Amino acid sequence: MIYYFLPTAGIAGGVKVGFQFMEALISLGVPGVVATPGGEAPQWFASSVPVMERDQALERITPQDWAVINWPRDLDDLARTSARLICHVQGTPTMERVFNHPDILFLTCWEEAKVHLKQNYGQDSIHVGISVSECFFGPGETKLDNEAAYMPRRGLGIATKAAKNLRQINWVPLDNMDEALVCRHLKRAGVYLATAVNEQFGLPSLEAMATGCLVASVPVVGGMEFLRDGYNCLVDEPERLIQRLQDMMQPSQAAQRGLMRLRAKGTAYSYHPYTLKMRLAHLLQGPLRKLTN
Repeated sequence: MIYYFLPTAGIAGGVKVGFQFMEALISLGVPGVVATPGGEAPQWFASSVPVMERDQALERITPQDWAVINWPRDLDDLARTSARLICHVQGTPTMERVFNHPDILFLTCWEEAKVHLKQNYGQDSIHVGISVSECFFGPGETKLDNEAAYMPRRGLGIATKAAKNLRQINWVPLDNMDEALVCRHLKRAGVYLATAVNEQFGLPSLEAMATGCLVASVPVVGGMEFLRDGYNCLVDEPERLIQRLQDMMQPSQAAQRGLMRLRAKGTAYSYHPYTLKMRLAHLLQGPLRKLTN
């Protein structure tokens, strides 16, 4: 049995990635559950993964089970259970104690994390990747070239400056919305502005690419495996990014915008839920076979 421990079920990319990972494993016949404080289940996206209360999970877990660490503060509690430990590596900051632990199976969500673990901690890992919810793929509303979406939680100043420079665009903040509403806005928006500098992965940018948005992003960390500047998106420092986006939104660049949006959708299909499931199915026949024992 796999117990995946999360510190919250609230709106956060890491919560969605954790649930989607468990949903894929369970669909492949691996028994599992997500443990959260109070047994809270996410209300902002659809999931069939069973949820149980964190303290009850700590009481029930046995040395034959697997405990998944997502948050470094869980390390001591999970180590005391004597369960076999997995770290589902989504982000690398603040994870030093976990990365230095000698008896953990590391599963990485992005290649940069895999390299980081090896180069800085000498830890081997297995790359499992992530997926984008299926709702972001497929046909949507007609793209509006004069509508841009952004998330104001981090980098609001960048978005504010962009709005002042590109007054012809209607700027739509995606704040405290459930997945269905975010998806609806992204399918309509012609542009998605990613403003979180050094974002560890940047799931919203990948979701925006799946809907066919022209993504304009500040530099990130793990997301550079799918963000290819000038090919399927724009990536630059904030000051230059705003100017480049302004240039790209000129009427003369309509064909180039369309091409980049098509390339973005093509890139995103590599992160379709089916792709994650097939990758895990392959791994369960090899290096992750022990998860089924």
